[in-house]
Amino acid sequence: MLGCDLEERKYILKGTKNAKLAAWWDRAIDIIPKEGGKGAAIEQVLAHYKFSKEEAIAFGDGENDIDMLLSVGKGIAMGNAAEKVKEIATDICESVTDDGIYYYLKSQKIINE
Repeated sequence: MLGCDLEERKYILKGTKNAKLAAWWDRAIDIIPKEGGKGAAIEQVLAHYKFSKEEAIAFGDGENDIDMLLSVGKGIAMGNAAEKVKEIATDICESVTDDGIYYYLKSQKIINE
């Protein structure tokens, strides 16, 4: 993780070949392997457990979650998510502070009470 502003981002990877930025806040980024990230991790987990993309759901709110949301059948943006995340999401739930994941799973009858 590196603290930086939006303007500084364009200079961070200068001279590198095997890294990319994963932004999750306007004042900080993650520097990760070029072939890495949450999306790549999800694909590995799905392959290991022999689940299809369509069987998986992921929730995210930061721009560093976009690859992850695109790697599953249902990529759900939290209500407090960045606009770029909401634009690519399959659906939008309530915010993190309003227990969005819980109420979404309950509304989809994935959990019962």
